[in-house]
Amino acid sequence: MKYALSLVVLVAALSFAGSDFSGGCAETFGISGYTKAWIYMNGTEDYNPANTFRAYNWTSFTARLNDNVYGSVGAQFASWNGNSSLQVCDAFLNMDIIPELSIKAGQFKIPFGYAFNCAGGGIYFLDRAAVTGTTDFTNFGGRDVGLKLHGQFDMVGIDVAYFNGTGAYTDADTSVTKEFAALLTVKATDWLTVAGGVAMIGEPTHDIITPESMEISGDSVIIIPASTVTVEEWSATGIDAYVLVDYPISENADLIFQGEYMQSGWTAAENIGGEGQAGSAFYALAGVNIGLENSFLASIMPVVRYESLSPSYYLPVGDPEPENGMTVIDGCLNCYLTPMNDIQIGVRNVAYETDLMDGYTDMYLGWRMNF
Repeated sequence: MKYALSLVVLVAALSFAGSDFSGGCAETFGISGYTKAWIYMNGTEDYNPANTFRAYNWTSFTARLNDNVYGSVGAQFASWNGNSSLQVCDAFLNMDIIPELSIKAGQFKIPFGYAFNCAGGGIYFLDRAAVTGTTDFTNFGGRDVGLKLHGQFDMVGIDVAYFNGTGAYTDADTSVTKEFAALLTVKATDWLTVAGGVAMIGEPTHDIITPESMEISGDSVIIIPASTVTVEEWSATGIDAYVLVDYPISENADLIFQGEYMQSGWTAAENIGGEGQAGSAFYALAGVNIGLENSFLASIMPVVRYESLSPSYYLPVGDPEPENGMTVIDGCLNCYLTPMNDIQIGVRNVAYETDLMDGYTDMYLGWRMNF
């Protein structure tokens, strides 16, 4: 915990001081990221501990080899409930082939889902949309190792990428192989962006071998022979579409709106006697960023986000549709001390379609600093 607090203090001092790097290395080496610390009050019944202090830091180190090539490494540090972890998440090289076309190789974010890909330092809430924590969509989005071509032609951006499924924090992901992702982005005006994308994943037919094992039952030893289970070939397609609005409604106020729809295919082989159903998710975000004059705050921004999630499921023939949906409502008041320093006072309410699970409401008070 003391390391997390020291990190918060250091980044806060640098941020308020407006520090930067100068000298010969400034043009070739850069550091950027954000740090946040918050008190989280859990609304889940019997949650222990109910109130926790947490801290998080994301830092990107970028080195430019020449005018056309740069490399980047991104790492995250998290401290919560007396535990801490340090992980390297991004590691890639990027090269401009021509001014309009670049190629990226290494581990980085898959171009699928704005909820996954929006910058962490610019989120209007403590957390990303809840869809980023669901298994259905982390099969399609998140981080992976691969290659990506990016083309930028005036207001149109095109991303085409191939990934090998090794995942962000594991040596190899043998259960789901991310294969292909594509995204088309159109910045229609200065205040409107629309985009649509697709991701295809799957795995070929393969055998899973269970080695011979032994069980002890009373005075007897039972030998369980080795067995082989064949997993049939399958493939699934994820679909994503979103719209972003940042519209100036006056000299001191901007209207912010975000809406996104995602659909995940059934990520398993089809079985006789039933059918796998796709998962879906939708969220809409609205807020107003109001600039302040003659105040210790640079601006304030109240914002709310409504989210509806329906996970994928297997439906045997003749069975009723399951009640497995959930809704998440986030509300937050952002108080910007400076454009780079934000006090966040927020709440998250989670409700379930089924009566077998109780909903809950969490609250938090946080401080985020970009650098």
